[in-house]
Amino acid sequence: MGKSTPIDEKYFGFLFHYYRAEVYRETNWRSRMDVTTNWVIVVTGIMLSFAFGDSRAPHTIIVLNYLVALFFLYVEARRFRYYTMLRMRTRLMEQQLLSPIFMGNEGAITGDWGKKLALSLTRPTIAMSRIESVAWRLRRQYMFLLPVIFIAWISRIFAYPHSVNTFAQAIAQANIWVVPGFVVFGLFVGSLLVCMILAYVYVPRATFVEDLP
Repeated sequence: MGKSTPIDEKYFGFLFHYYRAEVYRETNWRSRMDVTTNWVIVVTGIMLSFAFGDSRAPHTIIVLNYLVALFFLYVEARRFRYYTMLRMRTRLMEQQLLSPIFMGNEGAITGDWGKKLALSLTRPTIAMSRIESVAWRLRRQYMFLLPVIFIAWISRIFAYPHSVNTFAQAIAQANIWVVPGFVVFGLFVGSLLVCMILAYVYVPRATFVEDLP
């Protein structure tokens, strides 16, 4: 890439305040992701406590908990996509503008970072796909939680509505209304396997960076 056009000193103040604004927006969206994670942890704690604290509580509560966790995963993945766009802007300024200035080598400011930043402002596009954002959030957060919910469900179907000793008996009483227990178990395991594949087998390359949360 060729050398960029020198920046007039009168724009330094503007760039400083713009960088602060982008960092604030990035931090705000990071906080929104953290809120989603906190909510799913709190909801899971409450629902599991209720499921195991009351002997009359059905195992469907834990299934509902699993569906709620998947919903929060979807919401958090959407927020994460927008966060990555804001993160790209701040990292672009840090790497291409601030780093050479701090090193006292303003002449090393090269490339078309200004044009990239302007294009991101005029035509905002998110490089990360929806499926990739889901994979990121699974790998960073939810693959620690979803297996816990599944194990809790397995434990519950051994005890509700009657205490049983064999896995076959537990699956037999895992039905939900007219849906047989083996179907419920298959859907549960299948969805968990899909999440594991997305988290650990599907490794996106287009936007793969290590400093994303």
